[in-house]
Amino acid sequence: MKNIRFEFDCQREVPFYGHLCNQYLLNEQYDVNIGQNGHRYFIEAQGEQADLECLADAIAEDFLISSWLIKPLITLIDSPIGSKKLIQHSPLAQEYCQQCQPHFGDNQAKHFGQLDYVCPCCQADKRISQQLKNTGLDDVKILLDKLEQQGHVTLPCGTKDAAISISYKPNRSNPKSNRQNLVICNPNNLNAHFVVTEQQVLALSSIEKPLISCRPIDNHPRLTDPLYSLCFANSRLLMVICELLRQRGIDWIYIEGANNPHFTRVDSHWLPLCEITQDNNILSYLSSKQPLHDDAHYGRFQVQWKKDHIEVCTAKSNIQQDLGTDANLDLEAATCALHAATLSLKKPKNCAVLYLSDSNKSRIVTMDAKQQLELFFEFPTLPDNGYEIVHQIDASPQKQLFDKFKQRYPDDYLALLALKLDGSTNNIQSLWAIAAVLLGATNGSHSVPANKVLLSDFVIANALRHRGSNAPRIDYPLTRGEAHRSLNWCKTLGSILSFRLAEDGNIEKLAFGMHDSLADFICNWVEHLDQNISIKSVVLAGSSFDNELLGKRIALRLGKNFDLNPNAQMDLEGLNIAVGSLFLKQRRH
Repeated sequence: MKNIRFEFDCQREVPFYGHLCNQYLLNEQYDVNIGQNGHRYFIEAQGEQADLECLADAIAEDFLISSWLIKPLITLIDSPIGSKKLIQHSPLAQEYCQQCQPHFGDNQAKHFGQLDYVCPCCQADKRISQQLKNTGLDDVKILLDKLEQQGHVTLPCGTKDAAISISYKPNRSNPKSNRQNLVICNPNNLNAHFVVTEQQVLALSSIEKPLISCRPIDNHPRLTDPLYSLCFANSRLLMVICELLRQRGIDWIYIEGANNPHFTRVDSHWLPLCEITQDNNILSYLSSKQPLHDDAHYGRFQVQWKKDHIEVCTAKSNIQQDLGTDANLDLEAATCALHAATLSLKKPKNCAVLYLSDSNKSRIVTMDAKQQLELFFEFPTLPDNGYEIVHQIDASPQKQLFDKFKQRYPDDYLALLALKLDGSTNNIQSLWAIAAVLLGATNGSHSVPANKVLLSDFVIANALRHRGSNAPRIDYPLTRGEAHRSLNWCKTLGSILSFRLAEDGNIEKLAFGMHDSLADFICNWVEHLDQNISIKSVVLAGSSFDNELLGKRIALRLGKNFDLNPNAQMDLEGLNIAVGSLFLKQRRH
């Protein structure tokens, strides 16, 4: 007889794991103990080798991969520490599991298209809206007939707020729209269209069904954008639709309004860009220190201090506008992110936050041994139009270099003049968008899209194509102001131009150099701060880490000398800002 423990160590709560542990405890076929220690779930059993092997096979099949899973373990133990007590967990949200999906989602199955198929494992049939319970296979086929006729169709989802639609063509009506989202109908053909890593495939297949940014294969006949956000079906209805489309030879389709969380990988952790929670679901975070404010609100997040922990709930989208947002949180987002990432420390000190955002002020803020905060770096606000960009470069020492660029690439120069950047411009995304035009992203067209995301993605996608280890050294010189340092962006663009003039044909190498050099400069800045205030750890936060390559290069460089804290308990931008705002010293308005 042996005592065995099956452990699932996770970086945050996985409600389905808690649910599965309970299922095994209630199953008379097994005599097990279960338990939870923080975010570590375990099942313990005693038995002969053959019985334990059968149990191991069942657990391996049932415990689907979660993006939050750090490591599964099977260990031989002396005595159990679990109990016969059910685990308390957050409500389940998923609509299918490995047991029911083959029954309703396989076109050869008896119950194919039966959206209210009863599943004893995930019990998703109890969470399906009445509208979807009344939707049969014939109704789904009528939806697809409309898709064929119109090119797009809105899906019934049972809630008045959500409006998910699928289409054969991308929606270009909104020039400020973000990256196009695709739902994969045939996962077996994923590699025929996209360049994906093994980690990305595992994440796409995980319980959470996230959106992951990937680039299409080179010279794809239809996928012409630099990057796309991909997901697998996260609902029973979408699963059936994808199966019917797969039968018709369709491998992917555009989706709008997808409620999948958007994940990115930072320092070997998957993190949501912005936390998505069910309406009125309460999240709880233990705090070793008492905040300076009792409550705050930011976007959809309402935050409250409760004795020894912080509670966060999300308001329904239709009352979100009534909440408003504390005015100075956008300005102090970096400081909020630093506070949120150090909740577990009673007296955080000797740390810094590298906050890179596409919407708030990108900053490096430090905290010394006396817990004094200091702003070291803030990304400059770039001009939002080509004429002002050209004017400032012409007035800088880069003028002579820029004149050569105008002569050699007159079409790209005219495209730069026509450039208009939407939204805030004090971020890397805006710098990348300007650089993209200088690198020929518009292919000689003078009509430049206002979509900053597409232009920035051109630089990222080209950098991802680079296969060598060497890259040009792009200059990111600091300027010193009265309060903090900033970036001499004209000199950075001049550095990019000089390499384009010298090596015109190697845009991929140059784009990679832009990422690698920025990571190197950031590391040098933090090392400089380390000499002054002795930095022990660096918090990584902000939506700009959606650029996985930049995040990877920064983590690679900084991780050699500092402990990195990507705050795996929260998101990169949203929830962490709301929680951290409770600790801001200034009064809120």
